[in-house]
Amino acid sequence: MTTTTADAFTTSADGTRIAYDLTGPNPGLAPAIVVVDGVLAHRLPITLAVATELGDRATTLRYDRRGRGDSGDTPPYSVDREIDDLAALLEVTGPAALLGISSGAFLALRAAADLGSRVTGVLCYEPPYDVASGAAPTDPRMIAGVENCIEVGDPGSAVELFLDVVGMPCRLLPRMRESPSWADLEAIAPTIAYDGRVLAGVALGRRALMGRWDTIGQPVLVVDGAASAAPVAVAAESLAAVLPAGRRVTLPGHGTDVPPEAMADAVAGLLRRTGGR
Repeated sequence: MTTTTADAFTTSADGTRIAYDLTGPNPGLAPAIVVVDGVLAHRLPITLAVATELGDRATTLRYDRRGRGDSGDTPPYSVDREIDDLAALLEVTGPAALLGISSGAFLALRAAADLGSRVTGVLCYEPPYDVASGAAPTDPRMIAGVENCIEVGDPGSAVELFLDVVGMPCRLLPRMRESPSWADLEAIAPTIAYDGRVLAGVALGRRALMGRWDTIGQPVLVVDGAASAAPVAVAAESLAAVLPAGRRVTLPGHGTDVPPEAMADAVAGLLRRTGGR
């Protein structure tokens, strides 16, 4: 029977406590996969379902990125500190593959470039940016606009701004605000800007990923769903094309809300490529 641990904690290089749980065999008894969530997400039920579906095929570690859930946060934010968080988690699992979801895909790729052999492979599920487009990786409102809202003590407006950035119709906002999950979104609203900086780092800065694709030699699966929107397919194809060991996988009949068993099979396929059982 597959079991999930209660919350455990590790400590990042700057002293921040990072909360995580483990599903499957104890570390070292099976290949490991670390789930890297996207914007406004932390340890979602779907990733627990994927971990349960993997069962004894993998040790699955899910964690709260800094500033979310039960993890701490130490200012000032930097993407480097999130890489330190992953390094601390890899001390728990040993060398492991990463499952990066949406914007988390680019954080996972940054970790693969920075941490070398400690990251054995990456599965990028529906990365949100077409790396061949030449467009800015992120809307400036996702950083400056969100940070301004947080500074004046209005996290709800920060969430609304992000939802506008991703194209959610305004008519749906009242229903969103009335939902039980709205308070949780407000609680982690500052981290929207963190993901904005992760995305900006794809093309900007001295360590931009666009100048470092050839350093990511680990196997990478770029996965999308056949029923997803056309821009998702374009982004997946563009990312797979620039990675030395990249391969695109499209899950037939599925969209963004992929069934856990299909995602688990994709993860198992990556683990086989990295030498896992």
